[in-house]
Amino acid sequence: MGMKSVLAALCLLAFSASPSSSLADDKPQSSAETAVDRLLGAVGGRDAWAALTGTVNDSQQNRAAEPTVVRAVITMDFAKPRFRIDTRGEGFSTVRVIDGERSWRQTREGVVEDVPDDLYEADMRWYGGHVYRSIHRMAKRDPALAYRLADDGRLEVVENGVRMIWFRLDARGEPYAFGAWEDDAGSLSGPWEFSEGEIRHPIWVSNSTGSWRASVKSLTLDPQIRDRDFNRPASE
Repeated sequence: MGMKSVLAALCLLAFSASPSSSLADDKPQSSAETAVDRLLGAVGGRDAWAALTGTVNDSQQNRAAEPTVVRAVITMDFAKPRFRIDTRGEGFSTVRVIDGERSWRQTREGVVEDVPDDLYEADMRWYGGHVYRSIHRMAKRDPALAYRLADDGRLEVVENGVRMIWFRLDARGEPYAFGAWEDDAGSLSGPWEFSEGEIRHPIWVSNSTGSWRASVKSLTLDPQIRDRDFNRPASE
């Protein structure tokens, strides 16, 4: 079995990471679970997030590097480890599909090629700790997940003993910052006031330095995700 097949099979398990030294194992489980309930209530409710099968997120991204403005459409399947990212800008176009052995990418030069193994592994790790898919798993009461509060008050979601994602919540339970795996800096998120159905989504997300920012344009829930959407273009 190739590396990509192995990673795809393991993507829902823990990835290799070092637990944060700030984890607080002695925090009451009930307090962490209360924080989970507050978070879910603030972003649309447990039932709405648990029912999701996937999303298509269309956003404008502003970046420090060229091109400084791009439009990114991310099609993500919550039922299986696969996603597609289409990025467009002035004189710029890339596609990346992560779907096990079917994975491929189209570079900005227009070359269609296999996704390099190191990029594939990083993308699978990104998918494993993705904020919206993680909230979906939390809402479904995924038995593989556990919860605890760090000494600094962050809600931490743990899988197989490793921190998968963390959230900082305001007084209402709405996340204003989050990060995956060992990333302690994480991202900032604007008000979760963009609504689609019952689901609430942040109006904007930014990395901790502001060199990358994204503002949502549209959000499609439960899209019809077809295998052909991930097909590699025919070779020229």
